[in-house]
Amino acid sequence: SDIKVSFREQRVKDLGTIKLQPTSLELEAVNVIDEKPIFEFEADKMIYNSSDDIVASSGTAEDVLNKVPMVTVDSEGEVSLRGNSNVKILINGRPNREGGDVDNIPASLIDKVEVITSPSAKYDPEGMAGIINIELKKGRYEGFNGSIKLNGKHNDFKSVDDMNGTTFYSNYKTEKYNLYSSLSINNRARVRIGTREVYNQIADSVYYDLDGYKYDSETDGSGNSTSFKIGSDYLINDQLNINGELSYKINKKSKLISQNYFQDGFNDEDYLELSEEGDKNGNYHIESFFELIKSYENPDKEVYFSLSNHYGADNEFEKQDDLITNVKENEDNYELDFNFKTPINDQSKLEIGYDGRFFDSKENMDFELPGFKGINDFNMIRNIHGFFVEYQLTRNEKFSIKPSYRIEYVDKKIEFLKILDEITSDTSSYAQYLNEIVDSTVNINEINNFPDLHFIYNITDKR
Repeated sequence: SDIKVSFREQRVKDLGTIKLQPTSLELEAVNVIDEKPIFEFEADKMIYNSSDDIVASSGTAEDVLNKVPMVTVDSEGEVSLRGNSNVKILINGRPNREGGDVDNIPASLIDKVEVITSPSAKYDPEGMAGIINIELKKGRYEGFNGSIKLNGKHNDFKSVDDMNGTTFYSNYKTEKYNLYSSLSINNRARVRIGTREVYNQIADSVYYDLDGYKYDSETDGSGNSTSFKIGSDYLINDQLNINGELSYKINKKSKLISQNYFQDGFNDEDYLELSEEGDKNGNYHIESFFELIKSYENPDKEVYFSLSNHYGADNEFEKQDDLITNVKENEDNYELDFNFKTPINDQSKLEIGYDGRFFDSKENMDFELPGFKGINDFNMIRNIHGFFVEYQLTRNEKFSIKPSYRIEYVDKKIEFLKILDEITSDTSSYAQYLNEIVDSTVNINEINNFPDLHFIYNITDKR
């Protein structure tokens, strides 16, 4: 009663030392329950928490992406965002090394999927339709824990013996470090049947005729993949964490396509065409990754550094009647990232960073066509140095603005080499065209600018 606080007079009162008397209670158990929503919406992205959706825990990443709004996966495994296939796919914030192919990622290892429909200049300009980031699981509980999951599928064409998977995941966490690993084996099959009929009606004062053709096709594809990953987090102190990771993937796929053509009123079979494609020896990818994260008491302030290396080999084979093509591609890439973000005041924050992309690709294609065969070598070395700055100002709960700017210096060297055999006068025009192209080396040095501006207005919490 003797304490009085006034804006005009005393506003500070020293109460001395206040001693608290501890009281102990014996509890049998404590349950902490938190319901995380399946879908979360943030200013510039939508998050699908697949680990909390029991329906999405089996199958592969294709099954998970088919449950994400705005995302579709067609029968060939191509991923589209809002109907546009020009989308960039990231795994744990790093580019997916197998293009748009995600069917070798088991669904049980996916923690969440982030969909960024309008990326800022912080991201490189690949994937103009947007970015899909698939976050894989890491251990969150102390001690040893793990899981083994089996899955199988059945449909009108294939059954469990052709479509199945096994995933083993383990994690050991202590106060200072976290060790995690995973092993997954997946077998998949995909069958597609199609038909098309075309009618041509020709009529004038002289004659009347009706013809056309019918086209039937069946695609029978299969594949298998094995992936292994091991990694560790080490907490140097409460605000400095390092992470190292090594992963290995190998996959193999094949596809048989049969096509029937019927002409002249759909009565006679004109010809049957068979084509085969896939990879004879399989493809493999090895990736090593290191990152360092320095955090602060303010969660909006952070220093991030990462370095990664990827080496992969892809083999493709295609045969159609007498046409044979073999493609062998090797990649050896390095990526370097540095980000620093800091708050300026309660309403604004700034982020600056550097992205280094060092890409070395060698592609060898040997082919055989009627009348000739040849070899085509394509080599490319590409180095990209990207610098970006991003500023975000939040005026209130409803309105915010985020301008950003990115500048990239690109240095590319492209080599085209060819060897053609058995070129004659009756060889196809395509072969003659290749024969006229001279071996060449192209050097490109350019600077590209990418300004970006976002306005965000929240009508309600969900709109």
